[in-house]
Formats: sequence, structure tokens, C-alpha cells
Amino acid sequence: MPTEPREPKPDWRDVPPALREKIAAIAGEPIVEAATVWGGFGPAATFALTTTSGARHFCKGTHPGNTPAGHAAMLRECRNLASFPELARFGPAWRGMAQEGDWHLAVLEFVDRVEEIPPWTSQAVRRAIDLIAAFHAATPDRAAQALAEGTASDLIAQTQNWHSLRDAAVRQGFLALFGDPQAAALWLEPQLDRLIALKDRAAALGGPRGWMHMDIRSDNLVFAGDGLLLVDWPVLSYGPQLLDIAFFLPSLAGESGPSCAEGLKLYERATGFRFADEDIAVAAAAVAGFFAARAGTAEIPALPRLRWIQKLQLFPALDWLSACLGIEFPPLPRPFRA
Repeated sequence: MPTEPREPKPDWRDVPPALREKIAAIAGEPIVEAATVWGGFGPAATFALTTTSGARHFCKGTHPGNTPAGHAAMLRECRNLASFPELARFGPAWRGMAQEGDWHLAVLEFVDRVEEIPPWTSQAVRRAIDLIAAFHAATPDRAAQALAEGTASDLIAQTQNWHSLRDAAVRQGFLALFGDPQAAALWLEPQLDRLIALKDRAAALGGPRGWMHMDIRSDNLVFAGDGLLLVDWPVLSYGPQLLDIAFFLPSLAGESGPSCAEGLKLYERATGFRFADEDIAVAAAAVAGFFAARAGTAEIPALPRLRWIQKLQLFPALDWLSACLGIEFPPLPRPFRA
């Protein structure tokens, strides 16, 4: 993963002294060292803390310089972690949260990222798929009601997707992502109404329903020696779990892992469930449309690598969608970099 440009994260010295004291109280002893942790694609506050005894904690949260969307997402994540202690089976354990003014910082178990992914190995792919399958299977009964207002399928239906490309500016931004925009237009125009109709069926996807992470990528997977953990839970949702794995597969393929179709077969093998071809096509359409409606739009200064990661996921998703529908593949992308 590229390290530049970096998101505008705060330094530990920027944290109000009163809040630093509250964080130390959660940790149980004074903080003697705090280092900014880089990673992810937003400007959230993220620190690795060391206490007087040498114990380490991970501290993350929102701050006055965060984006409005980032602020809301961080508060949702804190609520999710506090509400579902079961998540500690799959990610770092929750220790507590403290607030001071516009600052909200959570303290979590610290886990060292021992193995850097990508590059993806076949073993790392299997470990990730097995973790996702186990996470899906562990949905607690109360998740359906507790997360009912944040179902991922509703999110997909209500936010930018293929229907957004009916707007001339969004469509132009999408077409500009290709080496041959005219050829891309010839690919898109005959399919657009069909793609919109497919996306609109995402809420009715078949297959198992349960909780979903909805933002699984290599940067949200911590390979810690023999362990593997999921991190970042702001969009924890309840709905068709096919969507959750479907959102992971394009990033896996974009980082030189297996193709989306191959990755889904591994997931089916891990879960013992075979999805209907029609449902796979609907999921592929919803995922590809999510990125198609965003990757070509204006850059966001506080999230300088966001469009890059969306492009990385868009093109494998488009190829997967085309294969599912049996249509011609879109033209090659214009070269891009972070």
C-alpha cells in the first residue's frame, strides 16, 4: 500500500491534556509514549500507546479536524464495539471511550501487524476467507433487531450507484477513468438501465442473512502471526452476507489476489453454501455500481487516497460483473496511481 500522500492525522500532542488523562485512566496507568499509526484512508486520530509498565494499547477516534462523515463513522464504530463485545472474537477487544469537546477517543487492545499484506499469498487468502466465513456464522440473535436501521442492502439502494451515472457529470467522470472513454461509453450506455434494475434488487438477495462488516480490505485485516483480526467497524450492518464478501473480492483481485469469481468459490467452499447465479450477478452489479458512481468524482483533500482505492476496486468489479452477465468486458482503465 502506498504511504504517500498521507491523510492529515493529529499528533498525540494535539489531544487535550484532560482527554489524555482520561485515556490513561482507561489504560490503568500513565501513558509514556504515543506514536501516530498510519494506515486506512481517513484522517481519524490513531495512536499506539505505551504505558509505564510497557503495556500497549491502540487509541483511535474523531477530532475537530475530521470530516463530518468521518466523525459520524467513528461514533458509529464506538457504539458498535460497545454494543457487541462478541466482535472481540474477530477483532481487538474494546477497553472504553473518553470525550473532551469535539474529541472522542476509544481505547482498544493493541495488536501488532506482523505480516504485511499485500502481496497476497494463497495461504493469506484462505485465512482471510475463513475468518470472514467464521465471522458471518457467528451472528448473534440480537443483531437483526439492533442493526435493522443500518442494513447494508438499504444503504446500497439509497446511496450513489448505477443510477447516479444518469447525471452527465458523474457519467463523464466515470468514462474518463478509461484509456478509451468513447469505447467505455459504448460499453455503458446499452447496459445502464439493466445495471440499475439489478442494483435495485440488492435488498432481496438470497442466501444467508446476518451481520456484515461491509468494509473488508487488506488495510482492515491485521495478520498478527498465527492470528488474523478484522478492524474498523463503522458500517457494521445486518443483511444478505453475499454483499459483504462481494465488497471484499474486488480489492482482493485489485491487489493481485484471486479474481472475484475465484474468491467467491473459496468463500462458498468455506461456508458450504452455493449462491444462485442470479444473486451473484445482482451483488456484482451493486458493488461495481458503488465504485462506478464514486471513483471518477472530485478528490477529497482530507482523504487523498480515497479515489485511488475506489479505482483499484472498480475495475475488477466491472470485469466480474461483465462475466456474470455474459457481456463484453469494458475497455482497459487509464493508468492511475495513489
